[in-house]
Amino acid sequence: MREKSKIERIVYIDRTIKQKGSITKKQIMDWSGACESSVKNDIDFLKNELNAPIYYSGKKKGYAYKEDVPFELLTFLSENMVILYALLKEFFSNRNFMPVITDKILKGLKDELPSEYKNIDGKISFRLSEAENPEMDKFEIIFNSILNETCLEIHYSDAKGVSSERSIEPLHIYHYQGKWSVFSYCKKARDYRVFNLSRITKLETTSNKFRIANHPQNVIENHLNEAFGVARGKEIEQAVIWFYEPTSHHVTDQKWHPDQITDHITRKGKNILQFTLPVAKYEELVGRVLRYAPDAEVRSPIDMRNMWLDKIKSLSEKYLKK
Repeated sequence: MREKSKIERIVYIDRTIKQKGSITKKQIMDWSGACESSVKNDIDFLKNELNAPIYYSGKKKGYAYKEDVPFELLTFLSENMVILYALLKEFFSNRNFMPVITDKILKGLKDELPSEYKNIDGKISFRLSEAENPEMDKFEIIFNSILNETCLEIHYSDAKGVSSERSIEPLHIYHYQGKWSVFSYCKKARDYRVFNLSRITKLETTSNKFRIANHPQNVIENHLNEAFGVARGKEIEQAVIWFYEPTSHHVTDQKWHPDQITDHITRKGKNILQFTLPVAKYEELVGRVLRYAPDAEVRSPIDMRNMWLDKIKSLSEKYLKK
């Protein structure tokens, strides 16, 4: 019998105690094929690292949980691992999302799945949206720049096709909405900027060290966590989006931003789902609302509503004339 992994044993101990009230070392050893010292370490791990209320009960002649202390940390752990495995499997099979060699990582994760769930492989899957095809030589150059804190010289083409030459200090690479981007300090702008990797037409290393040896970590975290979308700005407003039936039923559990507030309201006899979330620049959020036309409406701020209306008018004029 293959010896069960530590994660499998931890899950087994937790579930057995919750289902049967207690468990013995012998039960764990017989089920898992592990030695007594490994089982003892598992119990110590539950108690000391996971803060499980586990203790030896002389009455039950086995290990149990204190009844007055709730412990739900491991609830659904096995199911969560299966879902995580399915998600990572899709990421790893699509080099656009995960452009690194990951077969060993994926195998290691699969080996940790509880044995009773291994046959589920292939019966749960994720389908990820569009993604740009990343150029691996760019990743290598940017990684080395971040590691060595040396500046990069780039030729960049913006969304309007305007080219410029920049000297940047790359700080953080991330994938969002199908695009790989690098958050950097731009010497030309004398400020932090985001550069889409697909728009970098030329990339060269230099020996010039970063102007700022240690960029504040909170600058990066604030950029990643502030307003909706990659195209962030410093003026944060609250956007209000209304969804009408039947689309409202499909998006009711969606979370477009960590600070989003979701409300169910009624106006003129209509049931409306309302999203309120922070926004800095409007383009991306307007684009997402348009995906749900005609059952989604931008209510505020007024400038974003006008952009949304202009987009609708432009589409109407462009295609109804054909």
